[in-house]
Amino acid sequence: MKSFLAALLFAVFTCSGAAAQTKIAARVNDDIISERDLNQRLEFIRLTGQADTTRPDIRDRVLKQLIDEKLKRQEAAAAGVSVSAAELEQAVRMTLRQNRLNYDDVAAVLKKNGLPLSVVGDQIESDLLFIRAVKKNAARQTEVSDREVEAKLNEIKEMNNQRQYLVSQALLPVESEDDDAAVYGRAMRLIMRVRDGEKFEDAVPDAVTGWVGENSLSDSVKEELSVMRAGQLSSPVKTPEGYRLFVLHAVRAPSSDEKREAVRLMQLFLPRDYTANRRKAVMRDLSMTKGSCETFKNVSEQLNTAPRVDLGTPALDDLPAPIRSAVENAPLLEAGRPVAIEGGDLIFMVCARETVSALPDKEEIKARLEAERLETVAQRRLRELRRFAVTEVRR
Repeated sequence: MKSFLAALLFAVFTCSGAAAQTKIAARVNDDIISERDLNQRLEFIRLTGQADTTRPDIRDRVLKQLIDEKLKRQEAAAAGVSVSAAELEQAVRMTLRQNRLNYDDVAAVLKKNGLPLSVVGDQIESDLLFIRAVKKNAARQTEVSDREVEAKLNEIKEMNNQRQYLVSQALLPVESEDDDAAVYGRAMRLIMRVRDGEKFEDAVPDAVTGWVGENSLSDSVKEELSVMRAGQLSSPVKTPEGYRLFVLHAVRAPSSDEKREAVRLMQLFLPRDYTANRRKAVMRDLSMTKGSCETFKNVSEQLNTAPRVDLGTPALDDLPAPIRSAVENAPLLEAGRPVAIEGGDLIFMVCARETVSALPDKEEIKARLEAERLETVAQRRLRELRRFAVTEVRR
């Protein structure tokens, strides 16, 4: 539900007066999107300070998002699927937690500014409905065979024997030679936005993050990554498909080992905007959790600031470098030193250390492949809906 983060950032100004409320911004098949809908989405962006809502490209992007929502809901209606109010509320709460936002606080801010809670929930609901519709209509296309699972397992084994890079990457396709200069210019403008402080994922919403093996990379990409440092943004890299941009997060050396060191991990997020007294109180509570992961977990859950408190048992070399550095030699069952991140500090407790298989089990692989296939089918279906929709945007 990676796209939910973008959903939370798109909301707008409440218009007053009957004319403003009924003016049509766009028509999507038999449904309409009102200027009021659009303005409410933009206002939420303004309130959260995530973008300059006076920019025409932000307005256009939000309107395209609302059009997609209508298409997804129309597909869901045709498939006869639904989402209950309880399921939607749970999904909204989870999404807000993942973005370190409190449900009640967000609801209060929206109410104060005359915005409905649906400003947050509408796209989340659209995504839930659409995925259910795709599952119902294309179940066979998302099935994964035992042979495919075995092939993926062998691929992972092979990947472990080569250098791997954890990257966020985006492709800017070049359709023809005439477009080359324009696409390169666009890539350079994106780089400048990131260097000016914008997050890569915000500048390039379609960016994908994951480990890639060097054997799967072209020579030009391999050469670029080999000289980059963790946290660095690449130059535009020319590939047969177009220009690629990368942010390098970590590098993993080749390993034929079948076992890896892992840590049972809990986390707490301490917001930077807490008052000095409140931070002191949290740290005092943490000092009393020594010897008990359960007590640490309770303190974190009561704060309700971390998207996930129990991180399970991740392998050490899968953790981002700052977190790995904080926990790899940390004492067991003690709150560790704070790790500074945007907006506050993360504090971890290592509950146990153990050795785990370097390979995922077959059920995990199957679930991952099914999720990837479902996402691919859903994206293809959305492109079809866009292509065949009768859409009229009014200026």
